[in-house]
Amino acid sequence: MSCISLQGQVQHVDGILAVVGDKIVLRSDFETEKAQFMREPIAGDSSQLYCLILRRLITKRLLLNQAELDSLPLAEDRIDAEIDNRLRYFQRQAGSQAELERYLGKTISEYREEIRPKMKEQLLTQEMETKVTSNIKISPQEVKQFYENIPKDSLPLIPTEVEVAQLIIEPPVSQEAKDFAKSQLQELKARIQRGESFEKLARAYSMDPGSKDNGGLLPEFGRGEMVPEFERMAFKMKPDSLSEVFESSFGYHLMKLVKRKGERVIARHILIRAENTSADYAVVMARMDSIFYLLNEKQITWCDAVKKYGSTELSNRGYCGFLNDENTGLQRIVFDALPSEIKQVVDKLKPGEFSEAKLTLTQDGRQVYRMVYLKSMIAPHEANLIQDYSRIQLEAEADKKQQALDTWVEKNRKQTYIRINRDFISCPELWKWESTN
Repeated sequence: MSCISLQGQVQHVDGILAVVGDKIVLRSDFETEKAQFMREPIAGDSSQLYCLILRRLITKRLLLNQAELDSLPLAEDRIDAEIDNRLRYFQRQAGSQAELERYLGKTISEYREEIRPKMKEQLLTQEMETKVTSNIKISPQEVKQFYENIPKDSLPLIPTEVEVAQLIIEPPVSQEAKDFAKSQLQELKARIQRGESFEKLARAYSMDPGSKDNGGLLPEFGRGEMVPEFERMAFKMKPDSLSEVFESSFGYHLMKLVKRKGERVIARHILIRAENTSADYAVVMARMDSIFYLLNEKQITWCDAVKKYGSTELSNRGYCGFLNDENTGLQRIVFDALPSEIKQVVDKLKPGEFSEAKLTLTQDGRQVYRMVYLKSMIAPHEANLIQDYSRIQLEAEADKKQQALDTWVEKNRKQTYIRINRDFISCPELWKWESTN
């Protein structure tokens, strides 16, 4: 569990470091922000780093203060969705909901209510920053100028990058297998109705790795957060009732509604997936072999193959199956950042080659066949405008937005009450930000 870093888990004596309008910066805010910076070793004077962190926190409070003054709209369901996304990420790290709750020392519902105000502040701050920088555009000439202003001895070394795509096909399940899975759940429902524990049967039979260890209990959810079939069933049930057996893209479900709070639901479920037979796998493997042949004989392009044969859910067909860098959104990805199972395949390919199909697992445990295409591999090199224009463009745009934000801060800090706790750290450059009256 040491790999999980949850906001609000830093333990220390709290105190006020700054007052910005009617907002405050706490020691806990500083420690959380510092932890983000310290994930990688940073050279230089730590006091300068601490002043930078404090400046960032004061800037965030200025943005939040202005967002509230401007009454920026923020939908409640967006807050809920962001909390749910983060909880799903943390739960994947923890391995199960039960493990995550043990780490937190509280239930998911309790943690959700605890972090909701902080999440609302974060989203409002982001909205205000977006408002300040939304009109910033960058021209090719500005990109060129930004690059030329980088000292030659400071140009970054770009590690090996690749353009990689995948074609994924999930074996279809026979109707006989579906009927068998459905009958298993109907039998479990009958056992529950005869008095057996839903939680006990979920632990024994459910195929949902994220909830089975917790008796099938799911994180609290609202509309738009689950697949449609699951959501429709949840919102038409009464508390403590059992659903009929129903199907979603994940398999067959039996649901027990625990509690409904307005537009939020707490439920347990048992998931049974219809199992593929060896014949199902043989059919897909033959298809993959055929696709591999057509690609190598240039009788079909990679993009057409993905769009024609790839799984709608898993193959990212709109982008021809290409993976994107999560931070930049670019198609070129640092080789070492690839998922390990894809990296092992790519390591054996040359640019322009396709791998033979291999059976692999999705994050939720489904078996699928994956074929990988290596479009290009760019060797380590010093950043330049020819090979790295898109990356430099992003950095130039970020720099221009930062300048716009700095200008906004300089103007608004003069109109906002600011007080800084000088006993915490010496930051003379921030003391001038304090109000004179």
